[in-house]
Amino acid sequence: MSDELTTTYSYSGLSDNPFSPQTQPENPALFAFADCEIIPIDAQKTLVINRLNGKQQFFAPPVVDALMTCTQFDTLEGHAKRLCATRPELKGQESAVQGTLTQLRDSEFLLRSERIQKQLLTEERRTLAPSAVFVITSDRPDAVERLLESLLRNANLGMHETVTLIDDSKLPESQAANQELVERFNLRSAKDMRYFGADEQKSLLERLIRELPEAEEGIRFLIDPEQWRGKKTYGRSRTIALLLSVGKRAVILDDDILCDAIHPAVREEGIGFTGRRQAAFYADRDTLMASAASTGQDPIVGHLKYLGQNLGFALNDIAGGDLQTEWLHSANAAMLNELHADTPVLITQCGSWGDPGTGSAHWALHLDEASIERLASAPHGMAQALENRCSWFGCTRPTLHKMAFMSQMTGVDNSQLLPPYFPAFRGEDLLFASMVEAMYHHGAVLEYDWCVPHLPLDDRSDRGLREPIAGSGGIVLFTRYLVENIDYKDASNPERRLLGLAEDAKRMAERSDKDLLLDYRREQAKGQAHLMYNLAQKYRSAKDLPSQNWQAYISRAVEEAEQSLAEIHSPVHIQGIDPSTDEANVIATFRQYAIGWSMAIRYWQRIRLCAACPG
Repeated sequence: MSDELTTTYSYSGLSDNPFSPQTQPENPALFAFADCEIIPIDAQKTLVINRLNGKQQFFAPPVVDALMTCTQFDTLEGHAKRLCATRPELKGQESAVQGTLTQLRDSEFLLRSERIQKQLLTEERRTLAPSAVFVITSDRPDAVERLLESLLRNANLGMHETVTLIDDSKLPESQAANQELVERFNLRSAKDMRYFGADEQKSLLERLIRELPEAEEGIRFLIDPEQWRGKKTYGRSRTIALLLSVGKRAVILDDDILCDAIHPAVREEGIGFTGRRQAAFYADRDTLMASAASTGQDPIVGHLKYLGQNLGFALNDIAGGDLQTEWLHSANAAMLNELHADTPVLITQCGSWGDPGTGSAHWALHLDEASIERLASAPHGMAQALENRCSWFGCTRPTLHKMAFMSQMTGVDNSQLLPPYFPAFRGEDLLFASMVEAMYHHGAVLEYDWCVPHLPLDDRSDRGLREPIAGSGGIVLFTRYLVENIDYKDASNPERRLLGLAEDAKRMAERSDKDLLLDYRREQAKGQAHLMYNLAQKYRSAKDLPSQNWQAYISRAVEEAEQSLAEIHSPVHIQGIDPSTDEANVIATFRQYAIGWSMAIRYWQRIRLCAACPG
């Protein structure tokens, strides 16, 4: 490849022999290849246009392939070492590759970390919207009672405009118990909690339909329980919370947490920009809770500290001044370059102390090396460490994400136009996050380093290591498709982008059965290919860990993923679908959901404005 690197400079007028050892400064700067248009010309050259400064240059295709792996901030030396370690044709040529990277830096084809540091900081703060607090529950009054007691102990509820319990319980006895719990809570609380149960939700549904009859199909799709009888409606309560908090910042609490803020098991200084979560594992719940160190703060107030604020002000306040260069090491440069000082913090999240909240025990496959080392050396064994669901899962320091994911206590800035949640099935949080990303290219997600106790009372022993590793599709496939097709150069406003998402859903509904089936198989295969890529990295490092169980587990994961890729997948295997259902019925149901979802998001802005003006 070094010959091809030399060739590339013959097109640009640079030396044909640009390689020379480089002397590193004491505090080396960080660089990445980002925000460039790649235009293949022929087998010998590719045109690269830098979007940031307009410069363009021809490169040999193998050079571009190498540069495309340099999208995370690193020193020139670090990039050179990684390239030489991962590309056999460059082995032993670190000095030469570093010299080439230096010329790329000097010709301004590498993004400097200083640019990000300058564009992210500001002392200007926004005036924040009032706050609303929501507890969402479904048939778990024992958990609700425990959470309400912790709210009385640790929460300053008087500072919020409203406090509401949204009850999605199906059992009449659960509804009665929850309503009674709220009434008893209000006898002791400085701020009354509103009970929003079946009757209240029915009144909201009827009022919205009465005032927006043309949107009835979309309204019923989102919040009518009859539309989803027999289904797990994880997103329906969250959409109701959005309708009850238009113009406010909302903090939404799952019912099986405690209102307490716990320090992370591992702490680091500064701010995280890589979006990585870590984990630590405990033998049982008693050991877990004995190890919990409370921060002493109200986690609801903690969520609101930066929710809705300018990102630049939040980072300045957390850092106590300038951002340190080393904090940006390994961060995705293209992601960070989408952010600016006036970027709004649209979503806040926190870690978990206890159950990580994942749908299976295979979440360890996505952990970083430090967490895997803790897992592999857990004295109670790897299988027990994952299956007992007694862990810390979160960030070691305040961390910036571009897209949100699961959090048992979540803050959303509903003073902005946010999309609804898909009303049923798992993965509704990921779909919501991807839609926010599609609507707000410059939006940000901030995860705090503290976490909340997440201690489910229901039995989750079915989420064990014996279940299949390779996923069977579902909402996550549509989420991946949506994220991969975001146009980050689209300058239209969020309202227009939301309507575009409605049109996309409508177009999908109009595709033929054959095309929809092929779409499903394509996205399923892409998901398995992505899993295989991650597993390959885990497999290479597994041999360095003193754990035969972990090595055997990774080998099993690779084998299952390979088998899954070779299979002809059918949507009848999606989790939650009746095995007796045939493909035609599954596709017909999907088409029905796509049409309803399209109608819901098409009218969503009008629905939320109507909800904000009670009749």
